[in-house]
Amino acid sequence: MSAPLSQLLEHVLEGEPPVGDEVDAVLRRADKLRRRRTQGILGLGAVTAGIIVALGYVLTSTLLAPRPATLEAVPTTAGIVAVTPPPLLSRAPATAPAASDAVLEVIEPLVEGRELRIVAGSAERGNGWRRYEIADVDGRSRGTVEVAVFDVRKKWCFPVAADPDECARPDRAAGLEFVRYDDVSDADRQVRQTIARRLGDGRTVAVMAAGERDAGAQRGKPGLTGAQVEQVATDERVFDAFGRKEACGKGCPDFSTPVED
Repeated sequence: MSAPLSQLLEHVLEGEPPVGDEVDAVLRRADKLRRRRTQGILGLGAVTAGIIVALGYVLTSTLLAPRPATLEAVPTTAGIVAVTPPPLLSRAPATAPAASDAVLEVIEPLVEGRELRIVAGSAERGNGWRRYEIADVDGRSRGTVEVAVFDVRKKWCFPVAADPDECARPDRAAGLEFVRYDDVSDADRQVRQTIARRLGDGRTVAVMAAGERDAGAQRGKPGLTGAQVEQVATDERVFDAFGRKEACGKGCPDFSTPVED
């Protein structure tokens, strides 16, 4: 019983490998397992980081992208969805253009060429007639220009101021015949007048430019010369400015040489 314990157990451990080799094997296996676990953790961390970066990019793109415009639906009492219309731009009410005056378009350039003007707002018109007031650059009246259209008989003739029973011999030009009637005997109110008749339909136009009455010799001169009055009376635009059914009636100007049918 006093023999050493190793000797007593010697026969039990016979055939077993040395203890030192087994310990080394166990340590080597533990080290391998630890390295594999560390590599697995590192790989999982890398994958997780990649997933987090990808999710962050997707969320950022989604949240920061511009939202499409939508039309706000307004519920109605009938249960029908109505789309709010876009606001309309306010506009100033359109003003109706002023009626054109073809007679004025013929007369005005001639008046202005003599450094005179037609008084703004002075134009008057009626059935078959027009009337315009003339002024100088200082606004002083220089008389009027009056125009009228008439329908006369085929056998109508141009009057003679001195003898109502006689007919004046007209001048002719471009399908028209005309006679000038100028009365400058009164220096304080001179009159230039022309009567023209269209041969095709007998339509007759009378044009008279008269100076301001009792205002002195200078202002008594008409706003147009005798030649200019003739030019207006023989202008086809003046004939065409009046309607076919127009004929000087109520309010017709008092011409120095009247046109009597």
